[in-house]
Formats: sequence, structure tokens, C-alpha cells
Amino acid sequence: MSGRIHISTYGCQMNDYESDRTYRIFHDLYGFDWIDRADQADLVLYNTCSIREKADHKAFSSIGDLKKAKDKNPEMIIAVGGCMAQVQGEDIQRRFPYVDLVFGTHQWQNLPQLVLQAKEKKTKKVENELFGWRNYNFLPYKGGKDRHPVRENISIQNGCNHFCSFCVVPFTRGREVSRPVEEIMEEVRGLADRGVKELNLLGQNVNAYGTDRRASIGFAQLLEKVSSVDGIERVRFVTSHPKEMNQEIVDAMANIPEVCHQLHLPIQSGSDRILEKMKREYTMDRYREVYHMLKEKIPDLVLTTDIIVGFPSETESEFQATLHAMIEFDFDDSFSFLYSPRPHTKAAQWTDEFIPQEEAKERLMRLQQLQAELKDKHSRRYLDQTVKVLVEGKAKKDQGLLSGKTESFRTVNFEGPKAWVGQMMNVKIDEVFPHSMKGTVVESFL
Repeated sequence: MSGRIHISTYGCQMNDYESDRTYRIFHDLYGFDWIDRADQADLVLYNTCSIREKADHKAFSSIGDLKKAKDKNPEMIIAVGGCMAQVQGEDIQRRFPYVDLVFGTHQWQNLPQLVLQAKEKKTKKVENELFGWRNYNFLPYKGGKDRHPVRENISIQNGCNHFCSFCVVPFTRGREVSRPVEEIMEEVRGLADRGVKELNLLGQNVNAYGTDRRASIGFAQLLEKVSSVDGIERVRFVTSHPKEMNQEIVDAMANIPEVCHQLHLPIQSGSDRILEKMKREYTMDRYREVYHMLKEKIPDLVLTTDIIVGFPSETESEFQATLHAMIEFDFDDSFSFLYSPRPHTKAAQWTDEFIPQEEAKERLMRLQQLQAELKDKHSRRYLDQTVKVLVEGKAKKDQGLLSGKTESFRTVNFEGPKAWVGQMMNVKIDEVFPHSMKGTVVESFL
């Protein structure tokens, strides 16, 4: 089994991670080569997202576009996996009968065998069983022949036990499972040997790591172990839940030099009534307590968040409470979205409380305008300041420039030779833009 492979990925960083690991398995173990065009591939994988309805539509459109290529090349294998496939597997097979395989979020490790079965038996199949915590397997680390990025994601936890009323994740990913420490450390050491300098620890509820029975240590201890590996200079993590944020984790963030002073901590709403209706399991006072606990130990903390606008029954005054919360917590950035009803969730049943789309869109516009003002204020503080930047490679848009990330995860572009990639540079910020900054290298940290 070999040929050309194309993977289309939608959604979160966990999906990016799974797609990357899957490609490496097919490339290293089965001889598949990457091809940019899906219609010219022998194997096409769709790694889908179900967090919002828009993600569903994007994936459906792409799968539909591939019908002509499948008709032209019946030997092409089309496999649709990930979160949308987990909850809509039968519907996908019904809508797209030319799809050879539909597989859920717990089937990635079995994918080579499933693809081989689809190729040899010519049968259509839906595999979306969610395994229990004893049987769930994380994708193994297989190294990599042709990719040596400076910054890498690494999965440490999967699933969520919270069952927020708007969120489909517990239905697509299952209950929380912590990855065994030994597996994590094997991957961390392997990545460090490849030249990776920065790690992003991934989980749907990452700071709950170790609260289930598959891990022998807690999240704070894991941060310490990962940071102690030679060659690892930065560690960050996503996504955290306010309920699981505790003093031990805050102390680890403050005291371990490699752990970045940057945190993504979703607030979702500034209204206690809406938070309760969302089943978020914290109040504004609790979020405020966590915020002050963080700021007391980490005064330079950069905080980002998630916000849902137009949640069922949200009033204008409750939306105003969210705007006030944005100002109070002075978020560096936020990922804000209109409420989107998702399969199996409680909130999707409250149709009589849905906010009219035009009203919700107008609220979202106001919120994003406020966030743009807050971000601009934060950006201007960088002007004429010198910051450490980990050089990642060529800038995406500015030809001839290098690009890297600050500890606060800001993108900085600057002039310099390719030999600087992978090094930590001291960069003076000369200009700031909405999504990046431009600077001049002062010195390096070799």
C-alpha cells in the first residue's frame, strides 16, 4: 500500500496534530508521498470539525467537490474522519455514497488497517466507536523524515467531562483520558532531538491532566518534567478550563522558566445566568478569583479567551456584562463566535430562545470592535521594546524576511539569514500591525 496522499484538516490544533501524525505514519511506514491537490491523490483524508455549523459546511463542500475526481479514478480512496464524522457518520455516507470510509475520533491509530480493508474489500464502512479510557490509544510518535519545525504540538489529553450545554466535544471526543507520562516524555525527547525548541501541550481540557486513572502525576508535575528535557526552551498549553485552574498550576507557570507567561482561558460570557445556563461550572467571581491568582504570581501574564455571542436567551444587558468582562480582564485577544446549535447538545433544543441572527451578528460586531481596540492598545506597548523571538522560518507575506514568535505568541517579522532559524533572537519592535509586528534584530541568544 503506497501512493500519493492528501489530508484536508478543519478545526482545532488537536486536528492539526492528528493530521500531522497520520501523514507521518503513512509516509514513513507505507511510503505515501504528499500531494497538494486532493483530486490527484490516491488517498484523500478529511479530518473534520464539528464545533460550529460553519465547519460542517466547509467539509461537506470539499467532499462534494471530489465526486468528479472519484468518478474519473474509482481506485481513489476517500476517508472522512474526525469530530463531524463521529456524530454524523451515517449521514455522511448517505449524502456521499462515493466515500469509502467514515471513521471517528478514536480510530486514528487503526486508520492504515481500515484504509487497507476499504481498498481490498471495496466495502463502504462507518467506524465511530468511542473506546473507554482503558482502551483509548494516542497516536504514537514515529519521528519524521522530512519535517523539522521549531515549534510542535503534542497531545497529552483527550476528551472532556464537563458537558457544557452548547458543546459537542464530549460526544465527539468522549470522556477525559490522560496520556501516560512515559509516552509523552518519549515524544518530547524525540522532538527535542529533532531540534524542536517550543512545545504546545494539547488537550480539550488540558489542565485536567492526571485527574483520571491513566496518569501517575498531575498537570503541574507534567509541566516540570517536560520543561526539564534538554533543548526544550518554551512550553505552552491549550485549552484550559477555569474550574481546573489551581494554585499548583499557577505556581508551576510562575516558577518554571520554560513555561510561557501566556494563557488561553475561555470565559464564554460575562453573565452568571448565562454561564449557569451554559453549564460552565463557574461564576464570574470564580473566574475573577483565578484571574487575580494568576496576576499575583505572573504580573506580565498575557491572557486570551473564547466568547460565545447570542447564546439562547442572552439579553442585551447580559451581553453588556460580557463587554465589561473583556475590559476588566484586559484580554490580549479573543476568539469570538456566534452561538451555533450542535448535535446532541442541550442548548440546541432551546429553539424558542434562539437570538435572531441579525441581532446576534450586531452584538458580535460590537464585541470584536472592542477586542480590536484592546489588542491595538496591547500592541502599542511593544513599540521600541526589545523582546525574545524564537525564529521559525520565512515570513508568510513579507518576502525576504524571517518570522518568529514572542513568549506572548505574537508574530514578529524581521530581516536576517536563514541560518537563524531555530535560534532565539533579541528583536527591537519598530512597527505594529493588527496581526503581526516588525522589528530589527539587536542580538541573539546562542
